[in-house]
Amino acid sequence: MIIQKKRIISLSSYTKGIPVDQNLVIAVAASDIVKHSPQDIGFSVSLEPGEKVLPTAVGNVTLFNSRGKEIPLKDEPMETHYRQQEWTWKQFRGRYDFEEQSKIVDIPYKRYPRKIVPPPSIELSVAADTEGRKLIVADPIRLNDDNEGAIVHVINMFLEAFGLCEIRNEDLDAIIRSPIRRLNWDVLPKGQKPWGTLKPLIQTVIDDQSKGNKVVIEKRFEVINSFEPEFVAVGQAGFSGYIVFGFPESDLYVLESTQTNNATYILENNWEYLSGLTKAEILQNKLHKERVIHRESWFEEIGRILSV
Repeated sequence: MIIQKKRIISLSSYTKGIPVDQNLVIAVAASDIVKHSPQDIGFSVSLEPGEKVLPTAVGNVTLFNSRGKEIPLKDEPMETHYRQQEWTWKQFRGRYDFEEQSKIVDIPYKRYPRKIVPPPSIELSVAADTEGRKLIVADPIRLNDDNEGAIVHVINMFLEAFGLCEIRNEDLDAIIRSPIRRLNWDVLPKGQKPWGTLKPLIQTVIDDQSKGNKVVIEKRFEVINSFEPEFVAVGQAGFSGYIVFGFPESDLYVLESTQTNNATYILENNWEYLSGLTKAEILQNKLHKERVIHRESWFEEIGRILSV
């Protein structure tokens, strides 16, 4: 069944006649797309079968898919939280002599507690049908009551990104899948780079932030880079805003985010394995060795971890 509307609320009208526990595939033919192009959500121009991405946020549904959301709990007492910003002052050095200095400080503020809803992190891939048409598809999902919310979410992602989608029966509609090649990370040319060389390469990541946040983010990136990582990988599509600094000799990979008041994840394992994981798998499956909160103590903690 083809669905072409802004969004759906429930599934019942679109799955009549489909047996319970049947595997479904939500898909759209690339030639039928009427809204954002596949390149807008992270696929290559050539749209090669096997490409797989966490879609770039192009609206509220895809934003929730890649970042999750926080729900304020307004029936609970407010609590103290902190945001970081640069504090600059003039240090007296002698008669008529002042030197400007700065540091990152924590600014306390009150807010309601938040319920954290993790991102679904649904990835989309390129496949083909028996007629050779290129398709954008989600992974198969079983039709039952437990999965209804997830299926509705996937359909609404397609509607937001492409303007329409189709519910296919995996067993009846032949979809030819190719070996997966994820496009979530762009690994910069290997080799240690001084900050002056690296900064222009990741400037687009920083430029999306507010003026106040830019200073804090740049300082964190600069400090991690001072420990001379062997490579840097920049998140693409739905991973936008994330950067990995790789220290393979120490078996450490520092996952840093442009989201202020978040945390830095220290990952172990190897890059080939980590780069093949979904965002949800990286952040939720306790793969990190340490999690360093973005507070004033961050600089000391990162130094302790990366100095080994």
